[in-house]
Amino acid sequence: MFITPDEGTRSVRTAPYGGDRRLLVVTGEHFTPGTGDPRAGFDHLTAWALDHFPDLDVTHRWATQDNDPTDTVPMVGPLHPGARHAYVATGFAGWGMTGGIMAGRLLSAQITGEECAWSGLYDPRRVKPAVREAPSFLKTQAKVAGHFVGDRLRPSPPVESLPPGEGAVVRADGHRLAVYRDDDGALHAVSARCTHLGCLVSFNGAERAWECPCHGSRFDTDGKVIQGPATKPLEQRDI
Repeated sequence: MFITPDEGTRSVRTAPYGGDRRLLVVTGEHFTPGTGDPRAGFDHLTAWALDHFPDLDVTHRWATQDNDPTDTVPMVGPLHPGARHAYVATGFAGWGMTGGIMAGRLLSAQITGEECAWSGLYDPRRVKPAVREAPSFLKTQAKVAGHFVGDRLRPSPPVESLPPGEGAVVRADGHRLAVYRDDDGALHAVSARCTHLGCLVSFNGAERAWECPCHGSRFDTDGKVIQGPATKPLEQRDI
C-alpha cells in the first residue's frame, strides 16, 4: 500500500480481481456522515486517480466510517464492566486491517483464557483521564447538540421539487419526513428522526442513503439500518 499526503491523503493498493488481473483501490477524501455533499468528494478522488492512472476504468465506489476514541486507542475486549460473553472491537481510526488482525488475536486470547499483555491497553472499560480528554469529548457533544436543534430549524423544500434519485427532509402535517424519489418517480417516505437518539437524518446523494449527522447511523432509502449505533429502522410514513 502506498500513502501520499496529496490533497489531504491518498492511498493506493491492489487486490486480486480474477485470473491474472488486479483491482486498483484508491482511497481518500473525508466527510462527516449527514453533512455536506459526498458526491464532490467522489469526483475529486476520481479525478486524482485518472490523473495518475489514465487508463483506469472506475467500476466501484463506496464510503466507510472511521471511528476515533477520544484517547485515540482502539477499544477491544469485554463490552462493559458486567459483560461475561459480549466483546467489542472498534475505534480503529482508519487502520482497520492492522487493527482487525490485532483485535482477532486479542479477543481469541481473552475468550480462551490466555494471558495477553495488551489487554489493559485496549480494554473498553479503561478509566480515561477526564481533564486530558474533556476538550475532545465536549467538542463532539457540542456538534451533536448543534445538529439536534439546528437541523429542526432548517427550511424544507417542497416535495414536488425533488428530481428522481434525490432525497430531502420535508415537513408534512407537523412532522419531519425523509422523502426519496426513485428513478421511476415514486416517492418513499420514512420518519426523519434517527432511531438512535433522535437527531434528524440527511440525504447522501452519492450512495442514496439517509445518514445521521450526530452519531453516524446510516439507513437505506426505505429506512432499513445499514450501519451505525441505530438498531431499529426508520418508521415508514405515508405522503
